[in-house]
Amino acid sequence: MSKDAKSKDTMAKRQKTAPELERLILLEMRRHAVCAGVAAVTVRETTDRAGTNWTLADINALGGAVPAPCQSLCLAAVAKLQQEYELLPEFELDMDF
Repeated sequence: MSKDAKSKDTMAKRQKTAPELERLILLEMRRHAVCAGVAAVTVRETTDRAGTNWTLADINALGGAVPAPCQSLCLAAVAKLQQEYELLPEFELDMDF
């Protein structure tokens, strides 16, 4: 992929805050009964992944263990959302006091 194509691809992505991305991931996961016990997910900024500036940091389930099928569904949701959204870095948030 050329440098211009890569920058156009990145620029075409909409920006979301970490809580917005986490909510989108949870919404997708909750469509599947096997993920009913998932309580929260956490995303974080990353610079070591091509094509995205965020990654999944953690999946939390009630009772502790996240079923393997649910982990796979979560990773698939993250991969899909990474194609559509960039993480809005916290320092870019408009703090209107």
